[in-house]
Amino acid sequence: MGEASPSATETERELLALRAQVNELERRAFEAEAKYTALVEQLPAAIYIDAPDESGPTYYVSPQIRDLLGVQPGDWIGRPDLWTELVHPDDRERMLRDYRSFLETGQPEAGDYRYVRPDGTVVWIHDRSKLIRGPDGRPLFVQGVMFDITAQKEAEMRVQHLAYHDTLTDLPNRAMFEEHLALAIARAERNGTSVAVLFLDLDGFKDVNDSMGHAAGDELLRVVARRLKGATRATDLVARLGGDEFLVLLADLPDDRGPTPPEVIRTVAGRIAASLADAIPVRDRLVHTSASIGAALFPAEADDADELMRLADAAMYAHKRRGKGTRLVG
Repeated sequence: MGEASPSATETERELLALRAQVNELERRAFEAEAKYTALVEQLPAAIYIDAPDESGPTYYVSPQIRDLLGVQPGDWIGRPDLWTELVHPDDRERMLRDYRSFLETGQPEAGDYRYVRPDGTVVWIHDRSKLIRGPDGRPLFVQGVMFDITAQKEAEMRVQHLAYHDTLTDLPNRAMFEEHLALAIARAERNGTSVAVLFLDLDGFKDVNDSMGHAAGDELLRVVARRLKGATRATDLVARLGGDEFLVLLADLPDDRGPTPPEVIRTVAGRIAASLADAIPVRDRLVHTSASIGAALFPAEADDADELMRLADAAMYAHKRRGKGTRLVG
């Protein structure tokens, strides 16, 4: 057998060198992919790549989707409609509207939506997406990321709740009452209906604070708040003004059918008085209390919200001067 020609040997060396280069490139690509995958899968968010179409498939979703929404990546990829099915019904229309606008304009989109996990848990998701285009400008795919912002949303809702609710009784506070009163008067002016405000003050509440302490007074106020809610109608708004003063808003009272507005006022005031007739147990003692109640009616007696509140307040103090009281038993 003859020796290999120099040209053949050179070719083999070139092939070996080329194979080595290919192996090195594959090694680097594998390392880069492994690093990218490790980075993506360590993020506190789910990464996804979708077709640039509302009903198109998902090309990739990171494993975090399991913790985020309680579904397997394979299910998310295999069911293109799953993401819309999991969106909270109250947010679905808004989310689809935002996504369609995003596909039409190509502008980066971000939104906060509620999703319902298969186990029924509701989570808030912040979704950010970007449309990736090719050199010719045509859409190639959608790249996005989803974050769980449930804790943030719950904190925001708590802050909002505190801004409009009394911390002791959890009733609406004056700020919320005044907003609802303004809306009720606006509706009354449009619809030709009436609005009433009841102003309540507990009789002799100071005696409870002085004899039993402020903690007992707070306990009494919480019980009174619950009884007021139970005594009023579902459409009425009960609020705590401060101290031992409460407000009740009776909105959308028709003047042309059923009980007249003054009759509704008397009925609700009677229910409130009856709800406070039974003694209230406070710290191993029984407190018998009552409330002085004043009422005013828009538009029969007042032209605006301020005058309505002022007249109801004045009527309450006129009632109080007639001599009510609170006594302790036991």
